[in-house]
Amino acid sequence: MLNKISTYRICRFSVAFVWLYHGIVPKLLGPHADELTMNKSLGLSDESAMQLAMIAGVAEVIFGVIVLVFWHQRWPLVITILAMIGLLAFTVVFVPNLLAGAFNPVTTNLTVLALAVIALKQPEVSKPWN
Repeated sequence: MLNKISTYRICRFSVAFVWLYHGIVPKLLGPHADELTMNKSLGLSDESAMQLAMIAGVAEVIFGVIVLVFWHQRWPLVITILAMIGLLAFTVVFVPNLLAGAFNPVTTNLTVLALAVIALKQPEVSKPWN
């Protein structure tokens, strides 16, 4: 069965899953304390941090759907790569204590980045920016 599932599909579904999961579970269903800590590191009040978590959650769910809907398009994968770099840099600068956690942004972001890069190298993806 695994032979019939392409590397591209595994990567693309995995990237979409991470966007969807991280939008729903730690943001929309929570928000998780770590999400609020990151938002408060920007100087936001408790209420504003909660609102930002909800907005980010909706945006991540939408982007997870975009990764699936625009299946053969490169741009969702390129944006994913840029977002993973940007979000990791944000964490390093504003909440570096999260980097030492058991489930931390380093492992998640670098894995998603790698999956997006691998997907971009597959023949199923269209030419640049199509």
